[in-house]
Amino acid sequence: MTTRAMILASGRGERMKSLTRDIPKPMLKIGGITLIEDKILRLAESGIKNILINVGYLGDQIISHVGDGSKYGISITISNEGDAPIGTGNGIRKIIDYFDEKPFIVVNADIWTNYLFIDLSEKLSDDVLAHIILVNNPSHHDGDFSLDGQDVITGNDFTFSGIGIYKPKLFELHNDKELGEILKKEKNITGELYRGLWNDVGTPERLDQIRKNLANN
Repeated sequence: MTTRAMILASGRGERMKSLTRDIPKPMLKIGGITLIEDKILRLAESGIKNILINVGYLGDQIISHVGDGSKYGISITISNEGDAPIGTGNGIRKIIDYFDEKPFIVVNADIWTNYLFIDLSEKLSDDVLAHIILVNNPSHHDGDFSLDGQDVITGNDFTFSGIGIYKPKLFELHNDKELGEILKKEKNITGELYRGLWNDVGTPERLDQIRKNLANN
């Protein structure tokens, strides 16, 4: 079973406008919990014992907020990338030794979902380099991939959720700046369509709608 994961939390969140002027996007709250802490708790509940978080813009706030992970019963390691964005692919590649040549989960901090990460551990076959979770295209996005059975293929039927499990070899074979670019180039990837709760917290309007939906349920 996979016991290590990475949370991508270094983005500036510029589309959030004034909401991220003084705090990093992963520190925004939904239902009284920060986006970053929501991911930590969900990963911990799924049996993940070691989490690496990359931080950038106003990253000290995230570091102070999560600490060393002991309050969650896990271990947290920080990769501080500074204020200049280096890209998600580079961010993973920078710390690839942390995963000790074993498969690891990566999740975006700025999504809101009830996906059970424990399910990912059994999804990565021996002969593939990654297994990613796709969702139906939201109204604001035209799609990233299509599926042929479980094989991820070129197309735009579905959107990449920001959740996946990867083998380190994937990042040895590709040196692209962004994770999305790597996934589009690599052909040896499987995936599945997740039909449960998933939202991209990309704009103030989307954040407000998620909060309203949560309050009404």
